Amino acid sequence: MLQLQRTFKESYMKTLRDAAKSGESLSLYSNDSFNIDKTQVKRLANVYAPENLAEKLVPTSNGDFISAVAVYEAYKDISPLLASNETFWAYITHTIMFHYTQKRWPNAINGSATPSYILDHWFVGPNGLLRNAAATLWWGVYSTVDEERTNKYELTEILFKNYTFRVVTLGSYTLIRHRQAMLGILGFLKDNPDIIQTGFEYKGQFITKYFNRLGSSKQLVYMDRDFFYNTLKKIKDKITSITCREDINNDMLYNDL
Repeated sequence: MLQLQRTFKESYMKTLRDAAKSGESLSLYSNDSFNIDKTQVKRLANVYAPENLAEKLVPTSNGDFISAVAVYEAYKDISPLLASNETFWAYITHTIMFHYTQKRWPNAINGSATPSYILDHWFVGPNGLLRNAAATLWWGVYSTVDEERTNKYELTEILFKNYTFRVVTLGSYTLIRHRQAMLGILGFLKDNPDIIQTGFEYKGQFITKYFNRLGSSKQLVYMDRDFFYNTLKKIKDKITSITCREDINNDMLYNDL
């Protein structure tokens, strides 16, 4: 029988967060399990806890795509509003995904975790939602699942091939929360694999910076996937010219905006 999903009470999550931020609780993240105060937990209406999710997770960078699909399938009916809630994901990383988070981000186990490291991966730290071990997986799939394709996770798999592009680059912008943008960008990358094959870290940063600048003159939130795809098609030569960080900051590459 399905059980309602549990989550922390807001005040308790903040207590746990403060303890991690101060460094007081760092040692707890190397334990076999995290001992939570069950009196500080509540049930979520109309959200059901998944069965056997922990068994489907692969706690390595190469397993991110598999884990992401598992997390998304487990919580595919939640709203983006709930998926933006730190307390929801903090509960999951401290309970059902605690062992996964430890293994995927092992500094907690080996004793070298800093407060910011714990905040990033177990909570939502200063580097944003997409560093949280569970939230980054769900959002990566939510933003890229395409029901129009035979394999609806085809573009999702492309996104999860590059951690820097997914989290470090896109995590600093709003693109990954704009599904049409992600479908257009990843569709372009699928059709132009040469861009991904070499130096994609810098090319990916250029793509996001280009759209960030373009957003100052166009309402990107209203644009569909074709707009993003065709924009990249027009500037493909610029993208392929990027080979280092200095190229990204070359203002001449943005003179058409």
